[in-house]
Amino acid sequence: MKKLFFVCFIFISTTSIAQTNYIDSVLLAIKNLTLEEQVKQTLIIPYDVVVANTQKAETVFLNALEQAKILENKELEADVYNQLALVYAFLGEYGKRLSYNLKAIKIYETIGNKSKAGNTYGGLGYSMYRRDIDKAKYYMLKGMKLLEEVNDELSLNPTYDNYGVLQQVSGNTDSAIFFYNKALKLKYNQKDSIGIPFALGHLSSAYLEKKDYSKAKEYLDESYAIRKKRNDTYGIAECLVLYGDFYFAQEKYTEAIKWLKACYQMAIENKYIHMAQYVSEHLSICFEKTGNVSEAINYLKIQQNLKDSMLNENTNKAIAELEVQFETEKKEKEIIEQKIKITEQELKNKARTNSLLVVTGILLLVLVSGYFIYKQQKLKQQRLIEENRLKDELARITLQNELHEERLRISRDLHDNIGSQLTFIISSVDNMKYLFKTTDEKLNNKLLDISSFTRTTITQLRDTIWALNKEQITFEDLVNRLQKYIETAKIAQEQIAFKFENQLKSNFLLNTIQGVNCHRIVQEAINNSIKYSAATNVKLAILETNDTIVIQIIDDGIGFDINKISQGNGLQNMKTRADKIKATFKIDSSPDNGTTITLTMRKDTLNAV
Repeated sequence: MKKLFFVCFIFISTTSIAQTNYIDSVLLAIKNLTLEEQVKQTLIIPYDVVVANTQKAETVFLNALEQAKILENKELEADVYNQLALVYAFLGEYGKRLSYNLKAIKIYETIGNKSKAGNTYGGLGYSMYRRDIDKAKYYMLKGMKLLEEVNDELSLNPTYDNYGVLQQVSGNTDSAIFFYNKALKLKYNQKDSIGIPFALGHLSSAYLEKKDYSKAKEYLDESYAIRKKRNDTYGIAECLVLYGDFYFAQEKYTEAIKWLKACYQMAIENKYIHMAQYVSEHLSICFEKTGNVSEAINYLKIQQNLKDSMLNENTNKAIAELEVQFETEKKEKEIIEQKIKITEQELKNKARTNSLLVVTGILLLVLVSGYFIYKQQKLKQQRLIEENRLKDELARITLQNELHEERLRISRDLHDNIGSQLTFIISSVDNMKYLFKTTDEKLNNKLLDISSFTRTTITQLRDTIWALNKEQITFEDLVNRLQKYIETAKIAQEQIAFKFENQLKSNFLLNTIQGVNCHRIVQEAINNSIKYSAATNVKLAILETNDTIVIQIIDDGIGFDINKISQGNGLQNMKTRADKIKATFKIDSSPDNGTTITLTMRKDTLNAV
């Protein structure tokens, strides 16, 4: 279900103009304070003021960073890094956010401030949940642990709330509700008037996913009442969206349209472009559901125009920066040309009194002019090189985005078309067995083979989609997927004791081909142990040496004589897959002594994380 999570971390109580006036008044009030006090007063500018006017806040905090460096106060410097990370998160510059967060964490860990380090880890993790949910959870849990060690309830308040969002995004709704309630309890204890309706909105969204409409509306009504009382413009608009989602989930499209229209009006009036884009998209869907095609098309056009306007805004900003750079270089050139003219005039004046000075002056002029021309040409060449580099980089990024979109399209097609068709085949085969109720063992076995083959194909298709959706796969991702596979095998094969052992100390990046082939080799080996070995124990072990990563599948089955048995398609396929990823594949087995399959990958074929 598509949810409006882009409003989960923004709550602005007044308009952008009011927030700008607030920042200006703070700067005016602190200008006569000491340098240290100026930085400290800048750091306590409220959260909602910062996110309401990020451009102004960016300038203010960059200035505070320079002041903190002059003071050589590392903790203040780290505090400013965190504020800048927040600003760049709202500006959509996630690379800068990550850089500033990591700088802050490094300082906090050096000075032993667990509370601030934990708070920063939590914020960093939350900022990553759209791009890498597993890493987001890792950083947030690390931050939560540090905050719980020092019992920093003030920082645990938003951290519990945000971790609940991650759980809800991951589909763990009950876990999300648990953390939302923990956060809400702290907010009430701390009388957090801004955060309380925010957490109530989260709980409403979670219960809506559980289809507990009564509780969802109860929490939403409470949040809406608080925000109306506080005259929280953005919070009210957010609640209107949530009411729209509430009725949309129940297929009450006419009621949903009423709330979404009210939200759209507020979003346009207050220039909440992201919200207006989301609402217009859902209004289009609602009107389509109610049969009003013209309005559906109208709001779809509005949604596209809003999307284009945001893109144009970012593009215009980049162009403006390039224009400033060009004008600066142009002025520098004019200054140089003016200097040359002055020099020429001085040489002419001196030439009237002394012929020797004229000759010397001319030589000097030639040398100076030649030098400046040389420098100018060199600068021009450097600018051309830089412009070409930027064009190449832009083309590369554009191609990467197109490839990513194509990968997503292919994976969706595989899942929606081929996956559903395979599922239909399984259902059809099962229906045939039920309808015919034949005693023909050969026919029954054939139908069973078709059903089993199709289920295997679906599993392989899901693995392929998993790999296709990622440009790179961490070994940690692969290990987690293999562990899930072992858990599934335990349920399906109760007579076999499965054991999973992971001694991996480092993490590495695999490309799609390496990830898929590793996964397929392990799957094939375990399937062989289940089908042919008559084993009672199967162990999957992942080991690490100085130069290699070793994956072993060990069973205590009947084994076989390697020299006498013909290597069928399964064993040959595993070896072929290992060769493709430049890995070593080895089988050790003998009758009555079980089988050990070893896959060895050199670390120099992987990328360390």
